[in-house]
Amino acid sequence: MQMELEGNTKFNEYEEKIRNHQANGHNYQQDKLHQKKESDAQFLIAQNPLLMRNLLIIIDTTKSSKISDFKPSRLAVALQFLPAFIEQFLECNPLSQIGIAVAEEYKCKTILDFTSSCVNIKQYLSTIHSINEAGFSMAACLQTALHVFSTTQLHAQSSILFVTTSTYSDDKLDLNEWSEKCESAAIQINVISFAGAIHQLIKITQATDGQYLCPINEYQFSQEIQKFISPQESKNHKMITQLVKIGFPQKLIVSQPTLCQCHLEIVYNFYKCPVCYSKVCSPPLLCPICSTWIVLPHQILRSDGFNTLAVFEIINDGLDHICYGCLESTTDIHSTCERCKNFFCLDCDILIHSKFKVCPGCA
Repeated sequence: MQMELEGNTKFNEYEEKIRNHQANGHNYQQDKLHQKKESDAQFLIAQNPLLMRNLLIIIDTTKSSKISDFKPSRLAVALQFLPAFIEQFLECNPLSQIGIAVAEEYKCKTILDFTSSCVNIKQYLSTIHSINEAGFSMAACLQTALHVFSTTQLHAQSSILFVTTSTYSDDKLDLNEWSEKCESAAIQINVISFAGAIHQLIKITQATDGQYLCPINEYQFSQEIQKFISPQESKNHKMITQLVKIGFPQKLIVSQPTLCQCHLEIVYNFYKCPVCYSKVCSPPLLCPICSTWIVLPHQILRSDGFNTLAVFEIINDGLDHICYGCLESTTDIHSTCERCKNFFCLDCDILIHSKFKVCPGCA
């Protein structure tokens, strides 16, 4: 489905002009214009008032994860691309958190509670390995997920991302019962499967407004998993409107080791809660002592709900302007921000909308 780009009404006209001048050596501008179109489309898709998200990644480590139809193995491919996905997810969702769990031997074990520390998540991912036993149980995973999400905030979206390698779900519990409980709790279930489509799991994802994706090779897996970075619309999501107590912490660096209250680990760099003065390691998080939502100011400003950045309009006035971003002279085709009226080259335009999410002129 094509999306109309707001503020970009002249796009097709200028694209046609560049296409007509392709023979005159304007291939570079044409490529940049196509990149801008893709960047603007992704930027508009990511616009969502949903600020906080809790994502639980459940990785199937049963015997089927060793199958080598994906090189070197199914689990190895997942662990290869998950760190980049997690890093980009936390960058695009600055007020969100990720938890890690593994499915093994008819049960599901949480190895990392919800956190926004990319370093900690990658560290725990490196400890995951395949086991020689079968027994992937979707029902057991949903039971564990419900317990994990029971302690999270009601105003945040709860979603599960299954990375499955098994061709079936061997359940000792009633799968339908636990899937209905997840649906009632407004937990969105998504599956990316190395083993093809499983009808029963497809029904569960459809019931919770999730997605079921089946990559056919390593490259497609790296592309398909990117679809879970932006918030997905969910009819079942029950947005709870309530006041949230927020505190801006002070960062401290000490020479003596100290214990953080959030993960009970030895740290040297930590943040101090402004309410109870407890020590935590990586905002955003809920203070384990006083239940204050500890965030950093730039995380709130970068979240989608406070984003005032709009799509820049393309200008082709035949004049040279100085780009406000890189201070270089722009070409015949450039873009402008409607709010601050500053000009930007196409390279800076793409970088602003894909990475910074803040107009330097308006800031």
